[in-house]
Amino acid sequence: MASDITIDAVRLALGGQQLRAEVAAANIAGAATPGFRANRVDLTGLQGHLQALANGGFASGLEGTSLETLVQVRPDESGTAVQLDAEVSEMVTASVEYQALAESLGRYFGLMRLAVAGRAGA
Repeated sequence: MASDITIDAVRLALGGQQLRAEVAAANIAGAATPGFRANRVDLTGLQGHLQALANGGFASGLEGTSLETLVQVRPDESGTAVQLDAEVSEMVTASVEYQALAESLGRYFGLMRLAVAGRAGA
């Protein structure tokens, strides 16, 4: 069965936003620990892959593509203490983007439902 590229792309994007929120939560939890180094999520691999797909660069689509191969979690190189306001902002941003993706997916499924119902009623 062929994979739906839109659903796979949104699945990966949702996973990326979830990971962003989880890493920010871990950074907040570890902020008071002496010597703790915050982590950062690098979504450039995921963004590049999705952009290439949108431009027709990957004939195979996203089948078999996992989030772990496209997204990297790295220690923060700045060496500064965890900034709680920045981490909360990161969580809020990830949450808003996750909600927008979920809303888009819901609308996509709604359109699919209308298309199927339209054919069945004809």
